[in-house]
Amino acid sequence: MNQSEEKAYLRGERAAWCRVLQEAVKALGYDTPEGQLAALLKEREAAVAQLRQLCEDYGDNDWEDGHHLGDVVEKHLGRHLSDPSEDVEEKRS
Repeated sequence: MNQSEEKAYLRGERAAWCRVLQEAVKALGYDTPEGQLAALLKEREAAVAQLRQLCEDYGDNDWEDGHHLGDVVEKHLGRHLSDPSEDVEEKRS
């Protein structure tokens, strides 16, 4: 298995576990903080998976899944997308 196939396998495995978590929360009827936490974990996993794909296409994947998502966007995606000749603050104005 090459590195690309291994990464795809790991993404699939994480997606499968997220699905199991979703079904367990649904089956247990959680409308509690624990259920809400599970929903947030599932949402984070989906966001990490999407960021991994975007970083692979437009940035770098030199980050761990537990990193703060804002830092990932800024340091591993955003800096690759911005034109260094333009001032970021000027773009935001």
